Amino acid sequence: MAHESGADNPRIPKNNETRVELLLNGDVVSGWLLWCALCIATASAQPAPEVIPPKQLETPAAQYPEGAQGNAVVTLELVIAEDGSVANAVVRDGASPFLEAAVQAVKRWRFEPATRNGIAVRVRILAKVALKQPVPPADQTGKLAEAAPSPEPVPRAPTPSEQSAGRLEVKVVSEEREELGSTHIPREDSRRVPGAFADPFRVVEVLPGVAPILSGLPYFFVRGAPPGNIGYYIDGIRVPILFHVGAGPAVITPAMIDRVDLFASVYPARFGRSAGGVMAGETSSPSERGRGEAQARVFDAGAMTEQPFARGAGAALVAGRYSYTGALMSLVAPAYSLGYADYQTRIAYRTSSQDRVSVFAFGAYDKLRNEDLRRTLLDVSFQRVDLRWDRERSGNRWRLASTFSHDRALNAEESLTDVGSTLVSTGIRVRLELDQRQSRRVRLRAGADAGAERISGEREQRGNALVTFPARIDHAAGMYADTILRASKRVEFVPGLRLDAHRARSEDHLFVEPRFASRLLVTPTLAWVSAFGIVHQLPTATVRVPGLGPSELELSEQESWQASESLQSPLPWQMQGKVTLFYNFIDGRSANVTGRTYGLELFLRRDFSQRFGGFLAYTLSRSERTFNRNRFLSSFDRTHVISAVAGYDLGLGYRIGARTYYTSGRPYEVDCPTPDCGPGDPMAPRPYVGRGRLPPFVRVDTRFEKRWTFQSGAWLALTFEWFNALLASETTDVEWSPVSGLQKETRSPLTLPSVGIEGGY
Repeated sequence: MAHESGADNPRIPKNNETRVELLLNGDVVSGWLLWCALCIATASAQPAPEVIPPKQLETPAAQYPEGAQGNAVVTLELVIAEDGSVANAVVRDGASPFLEAAVQAVKRWRFEPATRNGIAVRVRILAKVALKQPVPPADQTGKLAEAAPSPEPVPRAPTPSEQSAGRLEVKVVSEEREELGSTHIPREDSRRVPGAFADPFRVVEVLPGVAPILSGLPYFFVRGAPPGNIGYYIDGIRVPILFHVGAGPAVITPAMIDRVDLFASVYPARFGRSAGGVMAGETSSPSERGRGEAQARVFDAGAMTEQPFARGAGAALVAGRYSYTGALMSLVAPAYSLGYADYQTRIAYRTSSQDRVSVFAFGAYDKLRNEDLRRTLLDVSFQRVDLRWDRERSGNRWRLASTFSHDRALNAEESLTDVGSTLVSTGIRVRLELDQRQSRRVRLRAGADAGAERISGEREQRGNALVTFPARIDHAAGMYADTILRASKRVEFVPGLRLDAHRARSEDHLFVEPRFASRLLVTPTLAWVSAFGIVHQLPTATVRVPGLGPSELELSEQESWQASESLQSPLPWQMQGKVTLFYNFIDGRSANVTGRTYGLELFLRRDFSQRFGGFLAYTLSRSERTFNRNRFLSSFDRTHVISAVAGYDLGLGYRIGARTYYTSGRPYEVDCPTPDCGPGDPMAPRPYVGRGRLPPFVRVDTRFEKRWTFQSGAWLALTFEWFNALLASETTDVEWSPVSGLQKETRSPLTLPSVGIEGGY
């Protein structure tokens, strides 16, 4: 594992108290006001592209409930995902036991997904399911036999006569809105990305603006923001780590995840307290039918099962993952040992057709150790217990929740002298979330939260100094609101504001954070999306990276100004294109350091629902730091980052795929005794500085899958996946040697071939 300096640039002097101030004049505000006026002035009544409704493929009829009498019609609101599956079902009208039978049936339905401009989109539909009491057959005496429940029919598309008779009526209610500024990949597509090992969260690595600190490590720079500035959320609950160390699976089982969003910057007002971007995952709603999923690979195994109870009103879920990496690590990285595990459990009960109460408990454990140095580099565990009440009515949502947390962390650099940073915290947080549709053109979202944490055993390793903090109780409270305003079919505005108050390390902080996003349909197929926001972060919220000390920015209170401009449009061959310009400025208020990152992102996507699908993400960027009026490249600046993903459906359940990842080298600076940094006296002074860039790095991942789907809906898949199939080595640093001059440090190839089996029902 490579060692990097704890500071963002090791040449920053620590004793200079000069502070770089950013002077913002009225041009920024006036420019945004002028832009808003231009949007309104150019808006017209030209209709927006319409959504083509989903088409029924497999809609097996509901089984008439045993013991029931008479006919019934149940109205359901369904969420049809981009892959045509039913992601969620909510009863709008119906009575027991018919509604339970209808819900169980629709969970097995399959659709050709809805489309807008030829691109699959997520929609809500109303479906009316008719259940008719079967006519009992006559026996040999001519009497009617006792009615028996109908056998489960074979899945098939409904005939035209059945549709006209009203057995199934479908009406599109709305298109599920994608957050402005987010990058979202459908769940099924994300699980097919080679090298991601079927984990929806790992797809963030192939998105534009994202670069891992080293190939294979699940810690990312996002638009120049260091890993410690990225916020991780599960159902709005913040967690200290989102990925396990090593192979990097997420700390939540894939079967629970409904969607994953990456907000590279200017994230929505409901998130806060991070100076970089946000990675947010949402779990699927409790299921009204039994389901399960399991995976076993050469380095870990996991499983999930969820079973309904109380005739479908309740559901209980249990899931977990455990790694057995000892033998594998001895082959690919014998100097290290690691282990990880996680668990999830959820019990939910629907008290009415609109209300549900639930308890969701989850946690994870990670440990990484350098056996040669006899030093633990990472030892992290966290626990979360979330008690929540949800109400959903006519598209409006409320959530009231309390979260109990316990975290323990140790992080150290790969050094014999680094004792390491430690932290133990126990806390409680209460939050309220509202999502209300005021009218067809106005949607209000608001919320508030408050909590306290007891911190003990906190110490930070800062270079050769070890800073300790006394035990204390920190407090945090915040509130937010934003409004989605549809001025016309072509113009949408999202103004927002967030307020956060903190008392941390015996100091008080108050942050005011405005946000603004907009979307303008320049033409029926070309959208212009803009976003601007101000965010803050305290050093106590930093995510620690194994074997890497915190940077100067991560050790300070930060204020970040973020802006982006995007053009989105469908392209030929059912592709979607997006081009983004972004600019981020970060002020490390207490570290005398500022930073800025700016660049261009290109993202092309073709759904894996097509026979040939994939993504192409390209980022051209520059990341700089400033100290004492001196500007220099950040030690993690990468000019070019490219991810290309392709998958092809061979038919009969066979699928192949490949991913290519390219990144240009990071800059380096080395103190040398001679101008050319050649060999010399090891005791001579080093007044010269050698500068350059590390060599670029290219990695190829592959994936092969054979999948069987059974009539019952169960499935089984055999996979072969190889991360870094060409055994590419990455250069991590450059040092001066008295024998050879400049000498590159290259780590052994981090490669991970895996044979796995996956299945579900």
